[in-house]
Amino acid sequence: MQIGICVKYCGGCNPIIDRAKLVQEIKKLLSPEFILSDGQTQEQRDIGILVCGCLTACADKPALKNSAVKWILVAGHSVDHNNVPEKELANIVLVKLRQ
Repeated sequence: MQIGICVKYCGGCNPIIDRAKLVQEIKKLLSPEFILSDGQTQEQRDIGILVCGCLTACADKPALKNSAVKWILVAGHSVDHNNVPEKELANIVLVKLRQ
């Protein structure tokens, strides 16, 4: 069974993390059952990852929620509002993807 994942980014006005680097790290760690897309499709995905560069997470809007069944929010050095070291962000996202 394949699990579709979309990635959405904030506008990047005040990033404290390298958003693109984080997504590349996540891609490297994904097992084959996960299919990652850039979020440009209108088709609803199983999981969405919203990658915000800072803790404000201004891109976390209600309209976004229809793009995926489940969302993982990366906001600066946090995942789903839990602070984590930047070097652990990709691993924490992977754990949440498998839940």
